[in-house]
Amino acid sequence: MIRGTDFILNPDKLEEQFQLVEVSEWIDYTSKEKVGYYYTVLFPKLKFEKIKVGVRNATQLVFNEELEQKGQVPVSFDGLHTWASLYNGRLSVKAEAANIKKAGMK
Repeated sequence: MIRGTDFILNPDKLEEQFQLVEVSEWIDYTSKEKVGYYYTVLFPKLKFEKIKVGVRNATQLVFNEELEQKGQVPVSFDGLHTWASLYNGRLSVKAEAANIKKAGMK
């Protein structure tokens, strides 16, 4: 049997800066409470693959209105952790980070 944890995303394929294209609330399915936000980013080194990165955080960094105006916003993550997940026979990449910030900001 193949498990999602059998797949490792090569750290060399991760960049320090990502293009943020969408923000959505991260809701815990069990408790129905808001956990934080999902930030959907493009991975330029992975043929612009879209990946949702969950950040457990009370304040939203970027709003969809800003994304609608600019198209995309460059961001970086602290403590980015990625892993593969198998769901209904489909392999997908999951990601979580400790924090998100706009690129170029301390």
